[in-house]
Amino acid sequence: MKILVVSKGLAQRIKERLPDDIDVIYPEVGTDEELVELSRDVEVIVSTRLSPIVAESASKLKLLQKTGAGVDDMPFDALKEHAYMANTSGSNPVPMAEGAIALVWALAKRIVPRHINFKAGRDKPRGVLLKGKTAGILGMGAIGSEVAKRLQAMGMKVMGLRRERNEELRKELGIEWLGGVEELDHLMGESDFLIVTVPLTPDTEGMLGDHEFSLMKDGSYVVNIARAAIIQEKPLYDALKSGKLAGAASDVWWQPHFWDPLWNVEDRPASKYPYWELDNVICIAHQIGATDSQSDASLKIMVENIIRTRDGKPPINQVDKKLRY
Repeated sequence: MKILVVSKGLAQRIKERLPDDIDVIYPEVGTDEELVELSRDVEVIVSTRLSPIVAESASKLKLLQKTGAGVDDMPFDALKEHAYMANTSGSNPVPMAEGAIALVWALAKRIVPRHINFKAGRDKPRGVLLKGKTAGILGMGAIGSEVAKRLQAMGMKVMGLRRERNEELRKELGIEWLGGVEELDHLMGESDFLIVTVPLTPDTEGMLGDHEFSLMKDGSYVVNIARAAIIQEKPLYDALKSGKLAGAASDVWWQPHFWDPLWNVEDRPASKYPYWELDNVICIAHQIGATDSQSDASLKIMVENIIRTRDGKPPINQVDKKLRY
């Protein structure tokens, strides 16, 4: 069996764990033209993102394996009906949750402004007491659940939202409230800190805009570790610029791969609006959950799915191609 791993470094790590009867190939540059040629006779493609034309050219493809959890940049419409898509969801809930908590702390305790002001010899800004504040978690999957556990340990009141109500999960986590998607307005109005962990799907794209931010308390905060497109770009910027929101931290951006010249040939910035110029915003280039342990756990899932494909078995971590997560 032949597989294509789009990243050379990852290909070498995967090859070390696979039996000799699986041939691992990878691109030298990674252009779509090169990937189209390489994909023609492969049964598995392992990729962070993929163009539709590459998926369409892979006539023997049985599995498109995403290197992470979010699959919004995968070519669903171009994928053959018989081909599975899988991700590495479940490999990183703790690293991502720890990253979310780090951002909550950094905003509340004003770590970045205090660091800058210390070097400049300016006055020290005051922080925010987290104990007793309400944290709203938008997306109560594996990551959101881990975030909830840690926020409760900090003495915060935790509320959550998922596609449907789940009283059993609410009791299991011991949180104050867990609503369904139709109750978004209630979550927004109650949250001092809103943490976004929901996957990006056609249903969640742009779900937070002017109306939702208008419901939030003056001086509240937003942390986004999911996907930028869940939040409408201009309304968030306006809410931060006006002071309606006291601050935000984002690990994700509206130009998703702004650092990659192969996917951002026009060299567009991370956002149409200069978030990085606002002193109440923390900007990170999609790295908050990157740890050695998370990477190894993801690798194990990818290797297992490659072997399962060779053996004619369905993969674990299958993505629902209709729901797109």
